[in-house]
Amino acid sequence: MKKGNFENSFLLTKFILRRERVISCAWIVLLTLIVVGLVPGMKTAIDLESLDSLLPIMEIPAMVAMVGPAYASITGTFGALYTNFMMLFTAITVALMNIFLVARYTRTDEERGRYEVVRSLPTGRLANLSAVMITVVIVNVVLSAVLGLGMYATGDESMCFTGSMLWGMTNGAVGLVFAALAALFCQLSSSSRGATGYSFMALGFLYLLRAPGDMNPDMEILARISPLGLALRTEAYIENNFWPIYILVAAAAVITAAAFYFNHVRDIDQGIIAAKPGRAKGSFLMKTPAGLSFKLLKSGIIVWLVSMFMLGASYSSVLGEIDEFIAQNDMYRTLILGPAGIEFTEGFTVEQTVAFMQAAVRQAGFTLPELFSAMINNIMSLVTVIALLIFILKAVHEERDIRAELIHAAPVSRTRYLAGYAAIAFVCAIVLQFALVIGLYGVAVTSLADPSELTFLFLLEANMVYVPALWVMIGVTVLLIGAAPKASGAIWGYYAYSFLVVFIGRLSVFPAWLSKLTPFGYINELPMKQTEPLTLAVLTAIAAALTALGIFFYNRRDINAITH
Repeated sequence: MKKGNFENSFLLTKFILRRERVISCAWIVLLTLIVVGLVPGMKTAIDLESLDSLLPIMEIPAMVAMVGPAYASITGTFGALYTNFMMLFTAITVALMNIFLVARYTRTDEERGRYEVVRSLPTGRLANLSAVMITVVIVNVVLSAVLGLGMYATGDESMCFTGSMLWGMTNGAVGLVFAALAALFCQLSSSSRGATGYSFMALGFLYLLRAPGDMNPDMEILARISPLGLALRTEAYIENNFWPIYILVAAAAVITAAAFYFNHVRDIDQGIIAAKPGRAKGSFLMKTPAGLSFKLLKSGIIVWLVSMFMLGASYSSVLGEIDEFIAQNDMYRTLILGPAGIEFTEGFTVEQTVAFMQAAVRQAGFTLPELFSAMINNIMSLVTVIALLIFILKAVHEERDIRAELIHAAPVSRTRYLAGYAAIAFVCAIVLQFALVIGLYGVAVTSLADPSELTFLFLLEANMVYVPALWVMIGVTVLLIGAAPKASGAIWGYYAYSFLVVFIGRLSVFPAWLSKLTPFGYINELPMKQTEPLTLAVLTAIAAALTALGIFFYNRRDINAITH
């Protein structure tokens, strides 16, 4: 690779690896901690009896559509069940990691002018894309090894070394496919926003495509077309099939070849799909800093609104069998009934368990669908944080790209500029939560035998109770942007901590004080029943104070300090 189109590809690979070392290592470490860290918690919560009772639940069509075919019923082991629960969601996370990685060093670098600088040096036309894809291979190989060894290190007898390494390799192979798709979209689109948008749409489409194939054997071809469907067919800890890995790697190679071809024939700063001409006159949104910020974030907001609605709808689809679902599983009984203070007595049949739970839940003032949806809202609020952080950190990206300086060259106050991004994030915290409520309620009224068991008002209260905690996360981010812009990425570390103590803390034993270091630790998932209104008011006041302090520091520091 020393001459021609690939000249100095390896040298560029070293450069990209140096730039990427912190971000990719953080992704790998956090993903491994979450995926491997859940194993002992779930193993403690699931005994042999509850394991046997969980297997029929995995065959419910709604569950199959969410997590894939019930392959765990073949062996009936904990390892197989864990694969059923976690493989698909882990693969989606790995796909996102790879999409961001490829977009960051291809189309984003091109927009910022870095690619042009690289091309002015003795490098081949395809060297940059080649270096990015080599980096992708290295990152995914490391991820595969770390994830596989981590799974094997848990010590569960059903998690053999071969199955564990296959677990890691499957996710690495899925990462290669979506990295290749992202590389292709980076050539087709004329902007990084468009490339990542197309990549996310492809991920969503391929997730939905595999669902009919997983539920209906006659349509399995649909699942095998999807990389996510192929990932499930490795059947790690069950049959340990390696053939899907070969197909995934071959598909990644073919898509990458197409990306190289389009990269070779297109012009710099252009996409194969021509950008649409802009309007002759700017809209009213362009007359204010907040309007411009909304214009920049509009596509992302729409994508997240649709995503939250679909997530709500997918989770709500299991409500029709929720009584049996909870009755046959100790872990879910603890997770769902525990917040209501309901203690369960062992030794009942499934029918007796259902009757006992329904009576106990009614006495506590709830219904089983209400408690299940409350748990879902608790978890989904953590997903909403991701969108909000992306929105508010757009201010940092604009500053890093020296576009914020152009805005401040006009008679625009710094307060109005940063407050515009903050206001959008604050409003989106409510809007995205509301989209989740609509998705949950829209499907619940059709899947529940008695729709009155889950009212819209309850869902709204159970969802909106998290808004003050979301606002605090926004406030912390604004403070970092104002006081320490170079350290603004640290908010992702704080988010990871919050995720661990809230999500994994539901299965593992953490000291209670750890949860109090995150705003979510002050919210009880039962709406306004155990969370004092004063607590919500205090969290809101803290969010406002942090935001105001961040804007104060932003007014006092140098613009573009992040680039110096």
